[in-house]
Amino acid sequence: MKKLERIFLYTVLAILVFYVFLVDGNVESKMAIQEEIKARRIAIVNDVGQEVVKLLTNDEDNGVVQIYNGVVQIYNKDGTLVAEMRVSKNDNGEILVGNKNNKVIGSLP
Repeated sequence: MKKLERIFLYTVLAILVFYVFLVDGNVESKMAIQEEIKARRIAIVNDVGQEVVKLLTNDEDNGVVQIYNGVVQIYNKDGTLVAEMRVSKNDNGEILVGNKNNKVIGSLP
């Protein structure tokens, strides 16, 4: 390729890239709010691709929520944590229950 051909080609490419990313509004991402999402199974993965949360149905068509090595937290209307289920440091299950003053009032084990 001759020098002038390269200069012309690179100029056209630069203009095209500028137009696509900075001028054309159709390329910009647009947020769409869905009223309803229907799926048989939803999986959330971590950075290495392992499934860590699953929403699915079992063999009897009952709903199932599976969380691997994680935490389920429940907050009241004021945003205070009032219940928590999690995996403890020694890989056992643990349930904590708190009051509206954010004080733990009960736990298993």
